[in-house]
Amino acid sequence: MRYIPVAVAPLVCLCLLSSTSASRFQFSLTSRTEECFMETVNARASDNKVLFRFGILEPEIYDVVDVAVKSPSQREVMTWKSEQNNFKTAVIRESGLYHLCFRKLKGASSIITLFYSFDFISTGVRSLTLIPNVTATINKDTPTISAYMQMALTTLNSEVIRMGVMEFDLVGVSQSIIRGNTRVKLLLTVDSITDEEYVDIALAMLPDRMQHPITWKTMESYATGGFRDYVIDDAATELGSHVSFDITEIFENKLNGPAETITFSIHAQENGDAVVFGTHHVSEDYFPHIVVEDLGLELMHEVAYFKESVFTLRGDISFIKHRERMSRDAAESANSRVKWMSLITNILLVAIAFGQVVYIRSMLESSY
Repeated sequence: MRYIPVAVAPLVCLCLLSSTSASRFQFSLTSRTEECFMETVNARASDNKVLFRFGILEPEIYDVVDVAVKSPSQREVMTWKSEQNNFKTAVIRESGLYHLCFRKLKGASSIITLFYSFDFISTGVRSLTLIPNVTATINKDTPTISAYMQMALTTLNSEVIRMGVMEFDLVGVSQSIIRGNTRVKLLLTVDSITDEEYVDIALAMLPDRMQHPITWKTMESYATGGFRDYVIDDAATELGSHVSFDITEIFENKLNGPAETITFSIHAQENGDAVVFGTHHVSEDYFPHIVVEDLGLELMHEVAYFKESVFTLRGDISFIKHRERMSRDAAESANSRVKWMSLITNILLVAIAFGQVVYIRSMLESSY
């Protein structure tokens, strides 16, 4: 058996941390046409983060741009309007070419020079991904009809009106896939939220095998309040973001038992109205997933945390330098205006004094 030397291990972990190396690019915008650049991302784990920073080099106060980072399916991951400098970290699930798009706004200089810095962090490696056999919405208002497109969640005055249901097949999944450093997560992606910026999604596990057809009527005892006894966890999330639930123990217990499927329901806590992606009309990366991941060495997570902290620090420093430059320019502009106003004031005072001398002299001459 071969061992990696201690001195080399951190370097190996850093190499394994991400399959995409960091990139930094400088370019110029000469027109108001949107210009896009592409970066490859391999989202191989549930904890994938994109780190993005941009800025205008030596901007005038009126130099601003619109910036958007778009996923391979052209969904906006990050957006900024009328900005000169900014940065952000976002959790992503979709693999492929990400588009980094820049548009110069009206009134900006004819040529502006920008830079962007793009990096990607992924810790852990998937050993298994399960996609649900079925995802559906059951609705109290239509108790005999189900929608199999997406999972709609509606709760009004703490009463669940619509909830989502998903069933995963466990046939052929071996118990040996669960090891000491393995975690099992259920991943969901929010498609839309009504009226609010955030929605609190609660996850529950059906105690029995799901009955078909999947309707409010066939699940009435569970849907009308029985689900509250089986709630596992809840998480607040925003539009377009991803939410994950750790279901390691539940998944392991299911594998140790005779069950061939595992079924979950999701609903909005308190008052909420949202839609979670199902298994139709969207990229497979946004489907509900159960992922079994090997977390890897603790050192890898420490390196990932350090890498993200350095990125955030550099972004903060860049923002401070940008604000300092704007403050310095404002101070220099104010000093310049003060200088010219002082000069004009002195000239006016000299002119007034000269005028007074001439006037008094003329008065004295006329009196004689």
